[in-house]
Amino acid sequence: MIPTPRFRWSCKVLGALVLGCALWLSVSVEARTPAHYFRFSVGHEQMQVGWNSSRLMVRLKPQAGEGIYRLVQRVFRKGYRSTKVLRTYYRSKRLYRDRYISLPLGLLDGKIRAAALQAVFPKDRSREKGWEHRVTHSWENLSLVVALFAKPGTSIRKIAQENRLRKRGNLLYLNDRILIPWQRLNPELGLKPKLKVRPPLYAKADRSGKVYAWYRMRKGEAVYSSVVAHFTGRLLHDEVDTMTKQLLRLNGIRNARRIQRNQALKIPMEWLSEEWLEGGGALVQQPQRTSRKRAAKSQQTTKKTTHKNTANKNDPRFQFHVILDSGHGGRDPGATYGSSKRGDRIYEDEVVYDIQRRLIPLLQKSNFKVYPTLLDPNQRKPVSKVSRRHDQDEVVLVTPRYTIRNPQTGVNMRVFLVNYLYSKLRKQKIPQENILFLSLHADALHASLRGAMAYYPDHRLRKRVFGKRGQVYRKRKEYQRRVGFTVADNRESAVTSAAFGKSLISSFQKAKLPIHKSSNSVRGYLYRKGRKTLPAVLRYSKVPTSVLLEVANLNNKRDRRNLLKSKVRQQMANAIAQAVKVHFTSSGGFVASR
Repeated sequence: MIPTPRFRWSCKVLGALVLGCALWLSVSVEARTPAHYFRFSVGHEQMQVGWNSSRLMVRLKPQAGEGIYRLVQRVFRKGYRSTKVLRTYYRSKRLYRDRYISLPLGLLDGKIRAAALQAVFPKDRSREKGWEHRVTHSWENLSLVVALFAKPGTSIRKIAQENRLRKRGNLLYLNDRILIPWQRLNPELGLKPKLKVRPPLYAKADRSGKVYAWYRMRKGEAVYSSVVAHFTGRLLHDEVDTMTKQLLRLNGIRNARRIQRNQALKIPMEWLSEEWLEGGGALVQQPQRTSRKRAAKSQQTTKKTTHKNTANKNDPRFQFHVILDSGHGGRDPGATYGSSKRGDRIYEDEVVYDIQRRLIPLLQKSNFKVYPTLLDPNQRKPVSKVSRRHDQDEVVLVTPRYTIRNPQTGVNMRVFLVNYLYSKLRKQKIPQENILFLSLHADALHASLRGAMAYYPDHRLRKRVFGKRGQVYRKRKEYQRRVGFTVADNRESAVTSAAFGKSLISSFQKAKLPIHKSSNSVRGYLYRKGRKTLPAVLRYSKVPTSVLLEVANLNNKRDRRNLLKSKVRQQMANAIAQAVKVHFTSSGGFVASR
C-alpha cells in the first residue's frame, strides 16, 4: 500500500503530538525530581543536603537500633528535640535503616548544619574579620545568608550596610562576597578562625577555649614597643596606651613593670597586624600578572628605543623624573613637639622642607628632573638651623599658586598637582618606570618608638575615583573634575611602590640612620582610630611608584634632637638620593645616558 499525502500529513501531526506530550511529561518529571544533593559526613555518618526550591533540606538515615526518641536527641538542635517536630516531616511510625529522612537544615544540630553549609558553599573561607561567604547558587539572597550563618536576631540591614549592599535590597549576584563578622556569627556552627601566626608568636587556646596569639617576653623588652606596637601595628601614642591597658587587663597584670622574663602574654587574633598572620603581607612578594606583562612590554620598547636615541642626552624619554613633596605647610605645621625652654622645639613642615631643599640639588646632579609641589618663598636654600617658630607662607605650586589656609584643601591641591604632572609626562611618552612620587613627612608616634618608616598604597585601600568640587579648585590649571583608578593599576602600584619603600629603608640602614624596628618598617596602611587607612597623597596618586617616607618620630627625644642637626638632615637627603638612584637602576625602565 502506497501512503497517500494525506496519510503522511496525519502521521507527521501525530508524531508532533507524541513528541510534545513526551517533552511535557519530561519537564513535569524534571520539575518533580528532587534538587541536586551534596554529600557530606559528620563523623562516620554520611548525609546529603540540597535545595528544594524553598529551603535547604538534609537527608539522613537512622543508625542501627535507633528509635525515634534517640534520633531526635541526636540530630535536632536544642528547642526542637521533640517527636512532634519529627512527625511533621516523617509520618511513619517506624524507622528504616535504608530509608532517608528529609529534614529542614534549620532544625538540626550545629555540627550537622556547619558540615552541610560547607558542602553547599565550598568557596566560603575564614578571614581575619569574620566568615566570608561566596554566593554560589542562583537561589541565594541576603536574608537567607543571614539566617544560615548569623546569630538569631541579627539585623539584615546591618549586614547589608557593613558589606555595602544597602542599595541592593535583598538581591545578590553570583560570586558576591558577604562577610559575617565573628561577633555576629552563629556560635552553634562552630566556625572559628583558621588563621595561623608567625614566629615568635604561637597560637594556643586559653581555658575558655578561645584561640589567642601568645608571646613570651624577653629580657629588657617593654609592653608598649615590643608587644603592642610591634605586633598590632598601632603606633599613635593614645592608641598604644589604650591597647596596652587592655592587654594588661586581659592577662591579669596590674603593673607592667613587674612582667617577668619568659612570661607569656596572650594577644587577641583580631588585634594582630597582617604581617604576623600566615598569608598576610604577601602583596610585596607576589606581583600580579598585569605588572609582568607591562614590564615585558616596556623592556621590548626599551630595546627598540635605546638603540636609536642613546646619543641624545636631552631626550626626555631617557631622563628620570621625581615629583617631590614635603608635607604640610602654611597654617598646617604638622606634628609639633619639643619645648622652647629646652631648645628642642620642632615643626614637621619646617624640618621636612629643609630636607627637600637639600635633596633637590643631589637629584639634579644625577641628571634627574625634579618637580617640587611646595615652595617657601623665604627659604629657597637649605638652612643650618630650622625655624623654631611656625612659618605660614608656604604655597602649593599649582597655577595660580595656593597659599595653604585650609589643610584639607592643601592636600587636595597636592593631589591635583601630582596627577597633572604625571599626565603631562606621560603625554610626552615618558615611560611610567621613569617617574616616581615621594612625599616627605615626620611621624608623631608613641614616645618609645623611633626611626624612619615608609608607606606604600595598599590596593585594598585605594579609591577608584577622586573628585572635588569647589571654586577654589576650578580656578587652578591642574584641576581635573574626575580621576579614575583601575584595580589592575592599583595592584601594580602597590608592588612597585613597596619595592621603592624597601630601597629607602635599606638606604637609611646603610647610612646608619635609625629606622622603625617595632613593626614592619615598610607598610601598606596605618591605623587611625582602630581602622586601616592611607594618607590622601597615596590613596589618590596616579603615579605607579608612590611612597610616603616618615623620616623620624618627632615625639621621640633622640629622633627630635637628631633632626635639629644640619648634619643629620644632610645624611637623610643623601640616603634618599641614593635610594632613588638604586630604584631607577633596577626598575626595568629606560636607562638614562650619562
